[in-house]
Amino acid sequence: MSSTSQFNIFAKSNLVYIPLSITIAHTLNFIINSPLSTWQKFPPELPNSVYSSIFFTPMLLFISLTFEPIRTKKRFYVLLSLALLFVSIPLIYRGKKLPLHNIFVIIALNYGIKMFLFLKFHRTYNNSKNLKEFKSYLWSIFNWRLDSYIIPPNSENSNEKEKSLIIKSPTTSQINKKLFKCLIIILAKWLILEFTSSTYIISTKWATEIPEKVFQVRLLEFFTKGITPITIPSILHMLHFFAIVYLRFSINYHVFGFIIAIIFRLFFHSTSEKNQYKPILIQYGLLTPTEYVSLKEWMISFIFNTKSLFSEPWMASSPRDFWSTRWQLFLNETFKELGFLPVRNLLIPFVPRKIANMMGVLGAFAISSLLHEYLIIGNYNIWTGEQTFFFMIHGVIFILWEVIFGYEKKNEITMVKRFLKWGLLLVINLLVFPAFIEPSLRNYKVSSIPTFTTVYIQRFINNL
Repeated sequence: MSSTSQFNIFAKSNLVYIPLSITIAHTLNFIINSPLSTWQKFPPELPNSVYSSIFFTPMLLFISLTFEPIRTKKRFYVLLSLALLFVSIPLIYRGKKLPLHNIFVIIALNYGIKMFLFLKFHRTYNNSKNLKEFKSYLWSIFNWRLDSYIIPPNSENSNEKEKSLIIKSPTTSQINKKLFKCLIIILAKWLILEFTSSTYIISTKWATEIPEKVFQVRLLEFFTKGITPITIPSILHMLHFFAIVYLRFSINYHVFGFIIAIIFRLFFHSTSEKNQYKPILIQYGLLTPTEYVSLKEWMISFIFNTKSLFSEPWMASSPRDFWSTRWQLFLNETFKELGFLPVRNLLIPFVPRKIANMMGVLGAFAISSLLHEYLIIGNYNIWTGEQTFFFMIHGVIFILWEVIFGYEKKNEITMVKRFLKWGLLLVINLLVFPAFIEPSLRNYKVSSIPTFTTVYIQRFINNL
C-alpha cells in the first residue's frame, strides 16, 4: 500500500466520515424495516445499537462541519442546532433503562458543553482574528483545562525557583516516575474506595431513609414550624455516600492522566535527540507537524504542570478558595465562559462593576446548577429543584462572604482567623449539603456501586 493511500485512509476527516456513514446507514435501515407500531409511541422503543447510532450522529455531524472556521451565520446556527439536538436526545429518553443510557447522559453533558464553548470561541464571521487561531472541534475535544497551570509560565509574580518547577521537556526518567506515582495513587485510592463502598453497603441496613419531601421545603418548614430538616446520622450517611462519589471522580481523573502519560511515552517522547524519523502520527496523516507539536505541548502541561482535579477541598477556608482552587477544577472554564462572563458583560453598561461581578458569580453557579439538574433528569427522570437551590444558595454565600471578609489582606489573616473561617464554612456546607446529595441517594441502587466487593458484601447483608 502506498503512502498516499495510507494518508487517505487515516485522514482525520475519514476517521469521522466513516463512522458517520455507518451510524446514518444503520439508523435508516432500522427506520425502513421497523414496523409502524414502533413509531406510535414517543419516544419510540429502540434497540441499543440504533439508540447509539442516533445519539452519536449529531456529534459526528458537528465534528465533520467544524474542520474549517465558521464563516457564516447559517453554519453557526446549523451547528447550534446539532449541539442542542445532541444534548436533547438523553433527555428525550430520560429515565429509560437502556444499557448505555447513563453513560450517554454524561457524554452528552461533557461534550455538549464543549460544543457550546467551541461555538462561542469560533464565530469567525464576527471576528476575523479568530481565523489565525482556529482549531477544529475534534482538536479541542480532549483539552478541557486550558488555564490550569500550577504556576503560570508567564506570571510576573513567579520567581526563578517557581519557574524552574515547570517541566517543558520531560526526560524518560521523569515520565516513568510520573507513571509509577500515578499508578500507586490509583491503586491506593481504589483500595480506599473498596473499603468505603463496603462499609457504606453495610451501613445502609441501619441507615435512616432519605425523606421524599425535597430539602428546600423541609428547610422552609424548619423556619415556619420548627421541624428539623436533617439529623446527624443522615448527614453522616450522606457524607459516606459522597466519599464514594469523590473517590470515583478522583480515580477516573488519575486513570485518564495515566493513559495520557502512556500515549505520550509511546508516541510523543523521543529517547534520542538526533532522531530524524517523522513520528508515526505525522507519517499516517493523523496530525500535521504543527498539530503534533501543539498536542505534545498540551500533554506535557497536562501531565506535569497542571493542578489536580481536586486539591484538598476539605481545607478550604472561604467559598472562593473552595470553588475556584480546590473543588472540581475540570469545569472552571465552562462556568466562567458560559455563566460568569456573559452575565457580567451584559450588566456592566447598566450597573456598577461590583454589582455586575456579583451577578456574574450567580450566573456561573446557575450554569453549574443547570448541568447538575441535567444529570438528575437524564438519569432518573425527576426534577426537584434541589440542585438549583444548592448552587444558587452557594452563589449567594460566595457573594456575602466576599462582601464581609473580602477587604482582609492575606498578611492580616492569622491562623486563628483561618481556622474560624474554616469552621464557619464547614458548618454552612453541611447545612445545605442534603440538597446536593439527596436526589441521587433517593434513586441510587446500592448494587450499582462498581466495586469488586459489592456482590459479596450484599450477599453478606442479605444473610444477616
